[in-house]
Amino acid sequence: MPKVTFVNEHRTVEAAPGRLLSDIAAELGIAVCREAFRGTGIGDYTCWVKGEPGATSPPTFLEKLLGARGQRRMANRTRVLGDVQVWTQAGPGNRLRAPRPIAPPPSPATDPEAPRKPIDASGSAAFPYGDPRAVGHGKREPIAAGALEAKAAKEKKAKAAPAKVAEAAPAKAAEGAATEPAETAKAPGAAKAPKASEAAPKATETEAPKSAATEAATAPEETTATRAAAIAEKTGGGESP
Repeated sequence: MPKVTFVNEHRTVEAAPGRLLSDIAAELGIAVCREAFRGTGIGDYTCWVKGEPGATSPPTFLEKLLGARGQRRMANRTRVLGDVQVWTQAGPGNRLRAPRPIAPPPSPATDPEAPRKPIDASGSAAFPYGDPRAVGHGKREPIAAGALEAKAAKEKKAKAAPAKVAEAAPAKAAEGAATEPAETAKAPGAAKAPKASEAAPKATETEAPKSAATEAATAPEETTATRAAAIAEKTGGGESP
């Protein structure tokens, strides 16, 4: 006999081939109709059915008009022919009414065929941020003892370095201001050197006129002697009468 599993309600039953999904759900107290008016049974019978090809009757013309596509079917027009899984829509009435028998949740630990959540990145009660096998390797390299403290000390030292440089700048400026007067005190001695060097040109200037004056003084004596010698030569070397 075909097995029908209502996934949201955790119920699996065996049903005779050809029965409507809505009839099977009613026997279990599962509401598959979102009624437009309470108690009338008229409303939306949408559900989602998954199974092998041929596990359900083909969609009718009315189902296609109502939007049946792929796994989306109408529970009041779908007949079961093989093993199927059924997902009912949310909020179609009270699911805790008395006729509904409640089965324990599936336990993969005791039943290997029980449906279970696949390994994926979606959150669950056990793994709110997703299964580690899907979102990552689930491992991390161990952190050496004292590594965090050393890192914090290094960051603190790096932050303190600019502050020390800023504090050292005024001290260097003060030292520079203290050395400037000493340099200016030495400056007058250095300024005297040009004066001594300037004295040499003055001495040479005074000496140059003196040599010119001596030349001018000796020049007349030489000219008179040469004139006397010239006159003597003209007169024949005799004495004048």
